[in-house]
Amino acid sequence: WVAVLDFKSMYPSIMISNNVCYTTRIDERKRPDEEVPEDAHESPFGASFLPSKSRRGLVPQLLEHLMEQRDIHKRALSAAQDNGDESAEMFHYEMQFAVKILINSFYGVFASNFYRFTHPQLGASITAWARSNIKQIIAQLDEEGNPVVYSDTDSVFVSAPVDESAPTVEPDGGSDLVAWEQACSELVKFGEQLAEKYTAEGAELEFETGLSVFFSHGAKKRYVGRKVWPRSEMLVRGYEVRRSDSFNLLTDAMTEMFELILDGDSDDAVQHILQLIKRVRAREVEPADLVISRSCKRKVKGDGSIDFTGVYTNPDGLPFVRAAKQRIAAGLNFTPGMKVGWLVTNGKKSPMTIEAWLQEETGVEQTDYDPEFYAKRIATALGRISEAFGWSADDLLKGNRQATLFSF
Repeated sequence: WVAVLDFKSMYPSIMISNNVCYTTRIDERKRPDEEVPEDAHESPFGASFLPSKSRRGLVPQLLEHLMEQRDIHKRALSAAQDNGDESAEMFHYEMQFAVKILINSFYGVFASNFYRFTHPQLGASITAWARSNIKQIIAQLDEEGNPVVYSDTDSVFVSAPVDESAPTVEPDGGSDLVAWEQACSELVKFGEQLAEKYTAEGAELEFETGLSVFFSHGAKKRYVGRKVWPRSEMLVRGYEVRRSDSFNLLTDAMTEMFELILDGDSDDAVQHILQLIKRVRAREVEPADLVISRSCKRKVKGDGSIDFTGVYTNPDGLPFVRAAKQRIAAGLNFTPGMKVGWLVTNGKKSPMTIEAWLQEETGVEQTDYDPEFYAKRIATALGRISEAFGWSADDLLKGNRQATLFSF
C-alpha cells in the first residue's frame, strides 16, 4: 500500500516563494549601490534574490495568477466528474492542462540562453532548491519509519502502514471487504496527514494517489500500480502501453502482464509472454491485432495532387507515409492528419516492407506479416518489465533463461 505525494507545481512554487526572477536577482557587480537585505533568499546554488517586500518579481506575480486560474479549472473538473458532465469534464481538463504547460514553461526559458531576461543562476537555483526540498522530505520520512519506495523530480511514493494481509483488489463481500475498506481508509488518512505535515512554503505537497500495490524495477518515470483513491483504475507510466504507434496485441499483453505482476504472479506473467511469442511465430494470432497505426500529414498542391515532401524530409522512409500512399493508390479516402494502419511484412529490409491495412474497407483478407519482427517488438517492450524477474528480451525470444553463478 503506497501513498503518492505530489509537489504541487514544484518549480513555479519555488519561483514564487523565493521571488526568483531576472528583476530580483542580486548582482553586486551590476548593482553595487543596491543594499542586500538580511532576509534575501539565498539558494543552495549560491545565488541571492530580493525578498518580496523589497521588490516583487514580475514572473512570480504572473505565476501566482496562473496558478489561481488552474485551481479554478481543477475544481470545476472535479465537479464535472461528480456530476457526470463529460463535456465540461473534457473542457476543464484541457484548460487546466494548458495552464499547467504555460506555468512550467517559465522554468524552461529561465534555464535557457536564448531568453532575453534570464541568467544561468536562475535555472540552477530553482533546481537546487527542488533537490534540497525533496531530499529533506525523504530523509525525514525514512527517519520516522515511513520508507520512500520511489521518487522522482516532483513526487514521492511512501509505503503506508497498512495491514499486509489486507486484499489488494476490492472483494465482492464478506470479511475481506471489511478489511479492504479499512485498508483504504487508513491509506487515505495516512496520505492526507503526510501532505499536511510536510507542506511548506515553496514545497506544497498534495496527496495525489493511493495505491493498493505498486511495481517498479527502478527506471525513472516507469512504474505501474493499482489505484484505489481517488478512483479505482490501473496507473501506468512510461511503458509502451501508452505509445500511439503500438498495436493491440502488445498493449493487451502488457496490461495482462501488469495485472499478473500486481497480483504477485510474476512467474505466470513471464510464462504468459513466452506463450504469446510462440503463438506469434506460429502465426496463431489475428493480423488485425498486429496493425500499427499513426497519423499522417500531407499538403495539397495547386493542381490538386498530394505532396508529402513538403511535410516530411524523407517520406518514402516512413512506414505511415507509404501506407497512406497505398491507400490513395487503392482509391480510398485520405485526409490530412488521419490515422493510417499497416502491417510489417519484412522487418529485415531497410526501410522495412509494409502493407497498408485495408481489410475492413476493401473486404480483402490480409494475413501476411513478419512474425519475427513482431516477436522481437513484443520481447523488447515486455523485456523491460520482465528483466526485474531475471528475464531479458533475449531470454524471452530464446524461450529460456541463461543461467549464471547468481541463478542458484
